[in-house]
Amino acid sequence: MSILSVILSYTNTSDMKAKLFIAVLTLSTSILTNDVFAQISGSANYMAAHNSATVFNAGMLDPGNTSSNVKANESVGILNRKAIYMVSEQFVFDNLSLLKKAFAIADIYFDLDNATIRPDAIPVLNNLVILMKENPGIRVATTAYSDSRMSKYNEKLASNRAQSAINYLISQGISADRLQIEKHGRPDMGNPCNNDPSCSLAAQQLNRRTEFNIVYNGINLGHVN
Repeated sequence: MSILSVILSYTNTSDMKAKLFIAVLTLSTSILTNDVFAQISGSANYMAAHNSATVFNAGMLDPGNTSSNVKANESVGILNRKAIYMVSEQFVFDNLSLLKKAFAIADIYFDLDNATIRPDAIPVLNNLVILMKENPGIRVATTAYSDSRMSKYNEKLASNRAQSAINYLISQGISADRLQIEKHGRPDMGNPCNNDPSCSLAAQQLNRRTEFNIVYNGINLGHVN
C-alpha cells in the first residue's frame, strides 16, 4: 500500500497538516512518470536529501495514542519536506542532467519560406504530446528560427513556425496555457550561413527549425547548465 493511500484511508482525521501533506504529495507525484522518477530518486543528490526519511505506517495514525501521533506528525513533516523539495527549483538544479536527459526533445524542421508542419515532424510532436500528457506538471517553451535568406520577413516566418507547432500540440489535447513561444527569428547560427547567404542548402536547412525546451518547476531546462 502506498503512503498516500494509507493517509487517505484514515478518513476520521481533521488534521490540517495531514491534509496539506496529501495535497503537496499528490502534486509532486503528478509531475513525474514512474520511469523518470525512478531515475531521479536513484540519484546521489536525491538520496542525500532524503536519507533521514522514516517508514510511514497505518499504526502511526491512532487517535488515542499520543506516542503514535507524535511519530505520525514527525513522519508527515519529513514526507512533506520531501514533497515540497520535489516541486522546488533546488530539485531541478540538483538533478539537472537527469531531467535534461529524461525530457530531451528533438527539433523539427521546415521547408524554405514555409511554416507548415512536415510529415517528418509528426513523430517528434506526437512524442512530445505523450510526454506532456504523462507529466502534467511540465510546460514547453518553443523557439523557432529561419535561415539567412528571406531576410525581410524571416522573423514573422519563424514566429509562424513556432505557432504551427503549438497549434498541433493543442489539436492533440495539450492545454494552451502549458505552451509558450519564447523567441523567434534568425538564430545565432553555428554555421557560415549567418554571414554567407550562399552557403549550402543542407546548412540552411539546419537553421529552419523549431526547438522545444521543457519548463520544470518554473525553470527552463534549456537555459541552465
